[in-house]
Amino acid sequence: MVGSSRTHEGIFIIRFYKQVVQFISEVKAELMKVAWPTKEETVSSTWVVITAVALVAVWIFIADKASAIVMMTLQRVF
Repeated sequence: MVGSSRTHEGIFIIRFYKQVVQFISEVKAELMKVAWPTKEETVSSTWVVITAVALVAVWIFIADKASAIVMMTLQRVF
């Protein structure tokens, strides 16, 4: 029995290794198909994201301050 379990483990390890190698090979093949952006496209997209984040941050800041003023006013009234 001990010999048979080693054989099954050996087969499992070999199958696992072959699956890993096949997976890596397929990942490499797929990455070769990717249309990678140019440096200019990456920089341009980055500026768009930074600008959008800044605008949303300003909007949230203004909304927070406005709601704080409204809440303070309501607290004074009531």
